[in-house]
Amino acid sequence: MHILLTVALYLALAYHGLKKGSLSISGAVAAAAVCLPTFSHPSYLFMIVLLTFYLSSSRLTKVGSATKASIEEDHKAGGQRTAVQVFSNGFTGTVIACLHYMLVFHENNDSMSGLCFADPSISTFWLARLNTALIAAYLGHYACCNGDTWASELGVLSKGNPILITTLKSVPKGTNGGVSLIGLVASLIGGAVVGLSAYFAFILSDWHCLSSDLLYSLVIAGAACGLVGSLIDSFLGATLQRSTFNKKSGQIAADFRRPRRHEDRADLVVVSGYEVLDNHQVNFVSSLTTAFIAGIVAYNL
Repeated sequence: MHILLTVALYLALAYHGLKKGSLSISGAVAAAAVCLPTFSHPSYLFMIVLLTFYLSSSRLTKVGSATKASIEEDHKAGGQRTAVQVFSNGFTGTVIACLHYMLVFHENNDSMSGLCFADPSISTFWLARLNTALIAAYLGHYACCNGDTWASELGVLSKGNPILITTLKSVPKGTNGGVSLIGLVASLIGGAVVGLSAYFAFILSDWHCLSSDLLYSLVIAGAACGLVGSLIDSFLGATLQRSTFNKKSGQIAADFRRPRRHEDRADLVVVSGYEVLDNHQVNFVSSLTTAFIAGIVAYNL
């Protein structure tokens, strides 16, 4: 029955994404590799956190869509996610969910009982630490993804230009590595929303997880990971991802952009960064790094 519900939920999400334009055909197919293993985990935590990220970020993408279209050359209407985008934001989380299923859930006698965040009552000390570390890593990953998406979509609504995180100098909107107060606050809230969703997921899985301490821990951890992850993303974007400003269109050019035929090279001005990573790779590395940091910190608490 759980497998049938998993497949049905994935199909519903894929249909919703295609209909609303938040997923391309390749993105909907790739979502199967992310959703099916994640939704198959007996704990509601992994499913609900992923759903929170997808639904909230998809909705927010439409908020600043008109503004982003005016400042970014490669902006896609509706924020249509391709397979590459799905994997860059979902691969790490899927691996963590599978590791938790194999290393923690089975070792806990195929039971979710007692698998609360930072719960010392699990049968063995190492299992309790591993459970906490993997949950923190999973939360950190999607809090980073959600926080960065919220910052990106809402930050462009700021009246003034952002500042480059490495130099603190004003740069055009849409510049990789540009930060604003609105964007930073949005990353905190986006991460906190993921933490809050994790709390409700724990309660659904095991009502013994109901406690104000758990609520505060998850919301604070989510907010911290949202902010830290967004800052890591911005730093990588400012240094390892080139931002080029097209003086004619007044927009930030696409990654690895080259002058086109009959286009003057002088119209493309480098704002910041080196051509090492593209936007998808920056997202992948920043969320992976945030997940790793969150897991290590939680394991050693």
